Amino acid sequence: MRSRYKSPLGTGILEIDDSATVQMVFEALQAKTRIENFTIKYGPPTNMQSINLEHGGLIAKDLGLHGETLTIVPIEPKADLATSGHARRLSGREKRAGTAPAVNTSSGDVIVPWPEREGSLLLRVMPSDNSCLFTAFGGALLKQISAAKLRQMMAEYITEHPDVYNEAILGCSPVDYCRGIKDPDRWGGGIELSILSAIFDIQICTFDVQGQHLMTFGERKQERCILVYSGIHYDRVVFSYSDSPHNVAPLPPEMDRTIWPTDDSEVLVKAKMLVEELNANHYYTDTDGLVLKCNEDGCEWIGNGQLAARKHAEVTGHTQLTEIADPEEDSILRRCLRAGCTFLGQGASVEQHRTDTGHNDFDVIPDM
Repeated sequence: MRSRYKSPLGTGILEIDDSATVQMVFEALQAKTRIENFTIKYGPPTNMQSINLEHGGLIAKDLGLHGETLTIVPIEPKADLATSGHARRLSGREKRAGTAPAVNTSSGDVIVPWPEREGSLLLRVMPSDNSCLFTAFGGALLKQISAAKLRQMMAEYITEHPDVYNEAILGCSPVDYCRGIKDPDRWGGGIELSILSAIFDIQICTFDVQGQHLMTFGERKQERCILVYSGIHYDRVVFSYSDSPHNVAPLPPEMDRTIWPTDDSEVLVKAKMLVEELNANHYYTDTDGLVLKCNEDGCEWIGNGQLAARKHAEVTGHTQLTEIADPEEDSILRRCLRAGCTFLGQGASVEQHRTDTGHNDFDVIPDM
């Protein structure tokens, strides 16, 4: 019996005796994929069949597995993991907010077709709960780890390596850092990514959506995962098998591929294309030039710029931030203060200029 298989780690060919049982097929696939617990799906997308070890005594070929493509679906423990991400549809002013826009997996999803690998690269959206970095990273690991567990592991790792993680590196005493990092309302950033890279011996590539820059944590690693940073939020980049033309990703997050060899440069090219699309959709919080307000119940905070927004979030745990923007019918005339820029405009045209150019500083031209 000969079949093709797809797993989160890639594809391959399974060749096994025609008399092999389903149990033997599972054992062979466990050895090839390094995935211990999974189910197998096969058949056309509109009528996929599933088999598991309950069918272990049946002859695999009799079930029609010969010549089929077997899709390996890992069975994950029920925990506080981020496999609950969704492909994201971007719309409206929510693109500028610090929280995730409403999920919509219909047309309009930000997906990069990858026909050479029979699938698509896309964004999985993390919950806006102050642990998005940890959730995004923990869900990318083969043995997924919850945000709370990652925080605990980081505290233990820092305690075990006082020569590396001192006050100069952490920005506070190791004792204070370890106490703070276990707080579920504490945000993560570059320091946390570098620590996670060291703990799991993996390269973490993080794209900044607004600047479209790539930040790499962990050199000389064998494997990498890819995250996206949109100002005050982290999401995960994944690969999902899909049918041609590969502009829809129907498979669930449990079947995502999230780890690649570091010598696979093509995945970074595709990820850059994804980030360019996210940038074009203004999927980032450009807080430097904005006046923001907090939407948490009972909070009346208003501030200007990313530093103020981040400080407010770190102190309060509040991440529900939105822009206080001029209405589109605003008749106030504004002039761009960027050197060499001669833009003059009002209302919606100011917002469009900001989006198109990244210029955030404007002066009001008073009525005469």
